[in-house]
Amino acid sequence: MKAVDFIRQVLQDTISILYPSLCAACDELLLQGEDVICTHCMVNLPRTYFHQMPDNPVAKQFWGKVRLEGATALFHFHKGEKVQTLMHRLKYNNRPEIGNKLGAVCATEIMKSESFNQVDYIIPIPLHKKKQKIRGYNQAYCFAQGMADIYGKEVLKDGLRRIKFTDTQTRKNRFDRHKNVKMVFRVTKPDRFIGKKVMIVDDVLTTGSTLAACIQLFNAIEGTKVTVATIAYAE
Repeated sequence: MKAVDFIRQVLQDTISILYPSLCAACDELLLQGEDVICTHCMVNLPRTYFHQMPDNPVAKQFWGKVRLEGATALFHFHKGEKVQTLMHRLKYNNRPEIGNKLGAVCATEIMKSESFNQVDYIIPIPLHKKKQKIRGYNQAYCFAQGMADIYGKEVLKDGLRRIKFTDTQTRKNRFDRHKNVKMVFRVTKPDRFIGKKVMIVDDVLTTGSTLAACIQLFNAIEGTKVTVATIAYAE
């Protein structure tokens, strides 16, 4: 081992001792080879496997409202459990790497499904500039980045634009959520999506109001096919 490599390894080991990497889901020490989430948590987090079920609960959220080629979520979301911890840390604790990691995991799994094995554009649900400035980044974009790395596609960050600032959806009922996102989004350069397959991604799906509003915009573009993927589905 060269002296420079030896010194670099010693520094890395020292940093690991002083600032150990912890699992984002359980706070246990990550072992060598583990990244962001420990193997135990990654294996035991509540996967939905919705990509294998065309009539899954996420898809049913949009039946009779919009046209979709496929809809899925990586995990079930239950209050007080590890998926909620991951979502909270991704959204509020400056942990964009959680989104990147889960995006890669999600893409690796859903690419095996016919509905999701091809995509031209990956588009995250955008935050308004005011909200993104406060938060520092868009969690849906982080998730999209992780997916794009696996698909070998570039995230189309400007595919959708949020043109109206809205209050948080967290404490709103189904009717108020739908009303809150009406006329909020706009597709930028719609001609580039003619005849293309678009995957719209977000962090957590509850009523589906935000996603439905965006899907409707793409449904109006000739020949555009839409799929949806989220990190979690709140039942």
